[in-house]
Amino acid sequence: MKQKKKILPALAIGNILKNKATYVPYLGVSIFAMFTYFVFDLILKNDVMQSIPRATYAMVLVQIGFFLLGIIMIPFLYYTNSFLIKRRKKELGLYSILGMEKKHIGIMMFFESILIYVIVLVVAIVLGLLFSKLIFLLLLNMAKITVDASFSISPKAIVDSIIFYALITGINLFVNLIQVGKANPAELMSEAKGGEKEPKHLFILSLIGILMIGYGYYLAVFAKINSEIFLDFFLAVLLVIIGTYFVFTSGSIAILKRMKKNTKKYYQGANFITVSGMLYRMKKNGASLSNICIFATMVMITVICTISIYFGMDSIISFKYPRDIVVDFIGADETVVVNLEKILTEEESMYQMSPKDNLYYQYKKLFLTKEGSNFRITKDDDNYGNRTSLILMTAAEYQRLSGNSVNLSDKEVLFYSTGADYAENTVELAGMTFTIQKEFQDFIIGRKEKNNVYEAYYVTIVKDASVMDEISAFYGLNGGPENISSIYTFSFDGSDEEIASFSQSVYEKVAALPGFAGYTNYNEEQLQVQSMYGGLMFIGVFFGSIFFICLIIIMYYKQITEGFEDQKNFEIMQKVGMSDEEIRMTIKKQIRLVFALPLVGAIVHTLVGMQMVTMLMGVIWMFELELIIICTVGILLLFALFYGYSYKKTAKAYYKIVKM
Repeated sequence: MKQKKKILPALAIGNILKNKATYVPYLGVSIFAMFTYFVFDLILKNDVMQSIPRATYAMVLVQIGFFLLGIIMIPFLYYTNSFLIKRRKKELGLYSILGMEKKHIGIMMFFESILIYVIVLVVAIVLGLLFSKLIFLLLLNMAKITVDASFSISPKAIVDSIIFYALITGINLFVNLIQVGKANPAELMSEAKGGEKEPKHLFILSLIGILMIGYGYYLAVFAKINSEIFLDFFLAVLLVIIGTYFVFTSGSIAILKRMKKNTKKYYQGANFITVSGMLYRMKKNGASLSNICIFATMVMITVICTISIYFGMDSIISFKYPRDIVVDFIGADETVVVNLEKILTEEESMYQMSPKDNLYYQYKKLFLTKEGSNFRITKDDDNYGNRTSLILMTAAEYQRLSGNSVNLSDKEVLFYSTGADYAENTVELAGMTFTIQKEFQDFIIGRKEKNNVYEAYYVTIVKDASVMDEISAFYGLNGGPENISSIYTFSFDGSDEEIASFSQSVYEKVAALPGFAGYTNYNEEQLQVQSMYGGLMFIGVFFGSIFFICLIIIMYYKQITEGFEDQKNFEIMQKVGMSDEEIRMTIKKQIRLVFALPLVGAIVHTLVGMQMVTMLMGVIWMFELELIIICTVGILLLFALFYGYSYKKTAKAYYKIVKM
């Protein structure tokens, strides 16, 4: 007994060395997973992050990414472990036949798990310590955060990683022991050759899968930007994932069986081999192919969004903050403009900074609820999506801003929406119906974007101040010049420090002007937005990498599985008279077709899903549709090349096994 216990650790080491083809990828993906987990935890637990200005958004996004990483890694490492134990079952069955008791096999598997656990954690933590500062600086660079501080190592992050991977290792070992303990040696020997079981009720499951994907596509294509779009997005994703699984595991088999029933075509040489071979492969690997398809979709959408945001950062900021400084006045006459511009001229000569894009206008702003063509007073229980802002402006003010002459009657207005077109001939305001003389498509006070829903507003140009006062009084805003709001807004170039000094000096003098109501320097908010989106890009880069590595590992294990199964198929095909060249060409054709299906499915999923993704990106003020299209096409082509390259590389393992 003691001798057996001494042999078991040696057997565990020998087993890992003998099965390098299956263990090395598992070790690689486990090390990468724990390295990523450890680095994320180090960044979160670094004291420096608590003191960095504008790091709040980046920290929140890293926390979200860290949480999602844990959710993704547990099932994925469990999934890769299932490939590992499947390849080991024949070997474990042989040990049992040779007289090794199951408890000793269990002890041997325990030692194997401990050895893998130690290797993974040691390598992951060492790599994390080596590269954590570099990744930390990458996060700060993407978030455009400047800091001069050392990166500290948190022992708590090491403890977290030890516990987290112990949990994963414990789950995998427990499942492995249950599978081996419940099976007899004969079952272990045969199960290693078994694939995924053919599901029952093929046509019903196929139909369900098609309907689920169809409805998911419907939600994506016909989605509207409203309060339910996030719920629709997650529902569409869930439906497409489940539907893809059913289509690959049941739909593909149902189609091939239907082709098999067409005896005239099926019993032709090439068709017979191709259809029967594909039927065999899809029965055994349908679930794996659906996973490849889903991970490929995740990679493409994640990278497309990340790249689009990276190249569209300037557009996002310029839309949200078209000018740096906004000065608000209430009840001020036009003399305040003269005084303000005098202050700017004085500060310009002192700081050598010239304001640009100056804009001044007067208006009244109402917060209302829109119901069709009617704008009414908002109630507490009104849907948030129907609430909006209405800017009232006189024809004279519009003419001054635009340079266009306009002639309106008391019941006529000009209309402008910064979001989707209003597209009505009349508008109901203050219990009166106004005819829209013209709805224009651009106006200097606000950029128009049809996908801008959450911050869109309407501008209504009325005949004169008396009409404007009548409308505003109905909604509770008293008339008269003392309640007219004015905005003076401008921008200037310079460093963050120069802008801050200039802005502070201007504010101190402007605050003393009559009617002063507020002063906002959006430069700091622009930097915070850069920090937030930089953190988002950081998460996107990491998760794109994680999804792609998961994809490669699944492909690699599939190739190994195919290789061991086709090893016997080669012999059978040779016995029925096929030449080596015919066998190779047939199998190559089948393997290429099998791996092309997930790629085609992923591309279709991505193209359909981009409709909804584009709308969701509008929530963060990313409206550069042309840029998103260019990024989508570029990433799809690039991913197809990487996918093909990865397939060729992983296929080498397959052909190496088959030729043994």
